[in-house]
Amino acid sequence: MITRLLTIWASVHASLWALPLAIVAGAGVLAYAALNIDLNVGGSAWFLFNGDSNQAPQFLSSLVTAMITMATLVVSITMVVLTLAAQQLGPRLIRNFMSDRRTQGTLGLFVGTVVYLLLVLRGAYGPEDSVPNLAVTGGTVLVLICVVTLVLFVHHLAYSIIADNVIDRVGARLDADVIRMMPTDATEQPEEPKLKQQGAPVHLSHGGYVQAIDYDGIVAAACAADAHVELAIRPGQHALPGRVFAYITPKKAAENDGLCQAVVGAMVIGRERTSVQDIEFSVRQLVEIALRALSPGINDPDTANAVVDRMTLSLGLIMTRSPAKSVWRDGGGKTRLVTPVSTFEGICDAAFNQIRQQALPAVLIRMADNIGQLLEQADDLHRPALEKHLKLVLDAGKRSIPAEEDLKDLEARAAKALAQAGSGEPKRANR
Repeated sequence: MITRLLTIWASVHASLWALPLAIVAGAGVLAYAALNIDLNVGGSAWFLFNGDSNQAPQFLSSLVTAMITMATLVVSITMVVLTLAAQQLGPRLIRNFMSDRRTQGTLGLFVGTVVYLLLVLRGAYGPEDSVPNLAVTGGTVLVLICVVTLVLFVHHLAYSIIADNVIDRVGARLDADVIRMMPTDATEQPEEPKLKQQGAPVHLSHGGYVQAIDYDGIVAAACAADAHVELAIRPGQHALPGRVFAYITPKKAAENDGLCQAVVGAMVIGRERTSVQDIEFSVRQLVEIALRALSPGINDPDTANAVVDRMTLSLGLIMTRSPAKSVWRDGGGKTRLVTPVSTFEGICDAAFNQIRQQALPAVLIRMADNIGQLLEQADDLHRPALEKHLKLVLDAGKRSIPAEEDLKDLEARAAKALAQAGSGEPKRANR
């Protein structure tokens, strides 16, 4: 249940409606409170609206008109920026702009101010001796805040669409996912599971992307049925209806309807990938930025190099962590659940393969440099994957680099990286 709620929360967090609607509701409450506070003090307080009952509606009408115009401008600017981001950086990066709290808060502030002014305008028509001074003054203050916010918002949007800033923001989220999903305490990490795919198979009822899995729910049901469950799929993978995604041992335990329902119900299937339990989600977003930059229509190797640099930072962080939890045991130490997880080699494949296949000579040279830096810090567990990709980069350069000097530069950097990795003292794995 918690896993499903986290998936829903991730979808709500990345929406442009949740926070603005909450702010609109707060504006309604604020308008009601301001209208019901009697501060008919005329001109005795300089900071309060001191007009009469005929001037208040006229003044509020002018504010409403101005705010609707500014709110329309903010929405238009936001849509233009989202369109540019989709064209230059990739449509799947739109989620990052939509989940930006400053964008959501700005939209909510403008729409909430319009709602506040409309409610106050409705309540401003009353007896001649009753003027909502505080409510009108509050509307004026909100409009002034919106004017300042509009200037800051335009600056924020212009800054946020710069490729380097987008790359850093996606990389920061990747680092946060690594810290959240990959533990640091190696003593608590079980041994690497050996997936046997034995037992009674369990089939998916519908297809799509596996967004999350309720591992604790499966473990609880397996303990109750005294069974062992082995998953054949992990979050982030795409599955067709009817695919076998789990095996239950002993096979007799699969006749337990409660266990089968718990295993099937633990799978959260959706139309798109999420970062709830998928550590490669942000890796794919960074790769998409690099591929867009390397396309013939854009041809921007500097952006691709920036992606490779940021990816290297995240891979360096991953090398300091233990693999994600893949074995769950009950209180007696008996294994109840085994599941596949993203390995370091798999993450490197997702990070480097597509970029290498489309890379220009400058990008291949940068990849060789960065992989060499990772090799200097790699232990025995991580070194084989990095050496594999370094050799793949070198092979790609031999096939695609026509200039002899450029190829010699790549070969020299790759040789230097391998020599440094081989000459250093063997490092022991962290896990």
